[in-house]
Amino acid sequence: MPELPEAETIARALHSALAGRALRGVDLRRRDFLKTGSPRRLRGLAGRRLEAVSRRGKSVVFEFAGARLVLQLGMSGRVQLARPGRRPPPHTHLVLAFAGGWEARCVNTRRIAAGAHVLAGEELGPLAGLGPDADGIGPDDFLARLAGRAAPVKAALMNQTILAGVGNIYSDEALFRAGLRPTRRVRDISRAALLRLHAALRAVLAEAIAAGGSTLADSTPFAGAEGELGYFTLSHRVYGRYGQPCLECGTTLRRAVIGGRSSTYCPRCQR
Repeated sequence: MPELPEAETIARALHSALAGRALRGVDLRRRDFLKTGSPRRLRGLAGRRLEAVSRRGKSVVFEFAGARLVLQLGMSGRVQLARPGRRPPPHTHLVLAFAGGWEARCVNTRRIAAGAHVLAGEELGPLAGLGPDADGIGPDDFLARLAGRAAPVKAALMNQTILAGVGNIYSDEALFRAGLRPTRRVRDISRAALLRLHAALRAVLAEAIAAGGSTLADSTPFAGAEGELGYFTLSHRVYGRYGQPCLECGTTLRRAVIGGRSSTYCPRCQR
């Protein structure tokens, strides 16, 4: 579930707490959680100073001198800040111990599309094929990357090679604000409507980041690095509300399956 706002929320908290601290130790608790690099290379990060923690797409990136560690959160990933001595929660696959008595614990229940990548120098690993981040793309680039595509607009928004960071939640919410049905083919949407979508997407992401992301009532609810919940859920207009009345017009919300993913929309407000 974590998308751009949730990954951004985690990255900001980790950067605030850990940037400038030395990595004292690495505990890889599940070998297959490491997707790129060897356990030896991962342990070799110990002793290095953490320069920054950032986000790219839906991933959290630890930047060290001459190396980086990319954490793909996947469907249920979290990175928790904790003090040593407190028992890690179940499904903790990697623990990074930093100077000053902090640990960053990588917790992932389902491990779908998730994992750690330890990279040398300027290697990008799983970040190499990503499009620009959705919260920073300008209108001209947005139009250029979508122009003429035959895919449904929902699928295009979630295609990480076109635009990085958007998944089911924020594509549904942006499309509702823009008044566009998720099934519309991109090539059939006017330039003016695509610009409206660009503005809606940027606004939704900014609001979601400010609210700390979205915590859903599911089996693996999102929480930030310090356990805080995301309150953008309270602003959802369509996501997770299939079969309920539209908050704008009262029409019953419908559902469409696009690329194997469910999308909720209003048949009256979205054309």
